[in-house]
Amino acid sequence: MINYLFYTIVSLGCAYLVYLFFLKKQKTFQFNRFFLFGSLLLCMLAPVTEINMFNAVPSITEISLQPSEEKIVVTEILKGVTVAEIQRPSHTLSYILWSLYLGIMVCFMFRFIKNLFGIIKLTKRSHTRIGNLKLVETNDNENASSFFNYLFINSESLNDEHYSKSMIQHELVHCNQRHTIDVILLELLLCVFWFNPFMWLYKKAIVQNHEFIADTYTVDAGIDIDNYSQIIINSSHMEHRVPLTSGFNFIQIKNRIIMLHQSKSSVLKRTLKITTALVLFSGIFMLTSFKNVDKALVVVVDAAHGGHDSGNLNEKDIVLNISKALAKLSDKKIKIITLRDQDEFLSLKDRVKFINAQNADLMLSLHCNSSSNTEANGVEAFYYDKNEYDKQSFNFSEILVKNQLQLFSKRGTVKKAGFYVLKNVNCPAVVLELGFLSNAKDKAILVNEMNQKTIAISIYESLMKIRRDK
Repeated sequence: MINYLFYTIVSLGCAYLVYLFFLKKQKTFQFNRFFLFGSLLLCMLAPVTEINMFNAVPSITEISLQPSEEKIVVTEILKGVTVAEIQRPSHTLSYILWSLYLGIMVCFMFRFIKNLFGIIKLTKRSHTRIGNLKLVETNDNENASSFFNYLFINSESLNDEHYSKSMIQHELVHCNQRHTIDVILLELLLCVFWFNPFMWLYKKAIVQNHEFIADTYTVDAGIDIDNYSQIIINSSHMEHRVPLTSGFNFIQIKNRIIMLHQSKSSVLKRTLKITTALVLFSGIFMLTSFKNVDKALVVVVDAAHGGHDSGNLNEKDIVLNISKALAKLSDKKIKIITLRDQDEFLSLKDRVKFINAQNADLMLSLHCNSSSNTEANGVEAFYYDKNEYDKQSFNFSEILVKNQLQLFSKRGTVKKAGFYVLKNVNCPAVVLELGFLSNAKDKAILVNEMNQKTIAISIYESLMKIRRDK
């Protein structure tokens, strides 16, 4: 999510600079409209549009797993030395930031809906038709403005023939050009991306470009340019209009007057500017959407026990269900390889042999805990601290435990231990104890099918964090 926010801000900022330096002063208004809205939408989509530059991840070595004749320790008592205790924070920084974001987004959405209902209320009033426009007279001292084919105007303004003629022609352009659709989409995007400063600059640029388009078409329709310019200047004291509408009057009067009287550049110059803008934006889009295919995080998931080795109560079935649910989440980023997909017994040597053949980035062995103390609960992770993978294994253990604390108790522990599987695999390895079956609360969580899927999703999210940090 952080990467997405970063890419959208950077890409939108670069695209806006392209517009600012190459297109803003050009009288290519229709192209500018296309560029502004097109680049806005593409910059929102680019970070989630991955175009692969290289081949997919090479296939993982598959080997058949046949039970070995040689038996090495059927079960191990999972005890270790605690090296870290992890508490679930009541309010994390991410929780606070998300709450703040959602709170502000709701406020913007409320404002949008309020304004929309206000306009709908205005459209219910009596109106007169002028061509495609439905003219609604108001008593408010606001600028003339349009919403689709509705024109809202102060009744007294209609007494000025020059003003009303120019204004009606101007708003007719907004109506025919469907500028209201742009405004509504902009407002909806702002509700979601209110934190992006370039969204506000884009809104200003798009609305200003609407006015440039309307001014040009109005003058081309036969309205005297000098009289029209004077009307724009005289109307500058009215700075407010109905929200979500396209307004005849726009606060940047100077820019409108300059653009209205500015001569068009030569065809060659306009073509060069447009071509340059498109090339630069294409480069921005490629940088934010073309991504090297990172090697997937290969994880071997060992559903502990199986067959005649049931573990603690129905532990073998619980961890198998979670392992299967986790396997369904396997994708190009997290490659899940399950060690067993059915109720079968595998010796520790068989398990290690299979794991080492996969060239994995992580081995995750799933268990359910038990204790003579029925009050004992929570999540525990074990790792081996005397090999080259000790630091990675410890870090991965912390991540896996923290993510499980949302469902289980507020406390988790990371312990070091010398279990056979941890000592003999050739990759970072974690044994994850998912709660205590001897504890009524933990057991109720573990035996529930929906909770098992939730646990799998939480493990997947942990693996995604591991992949990012790796």
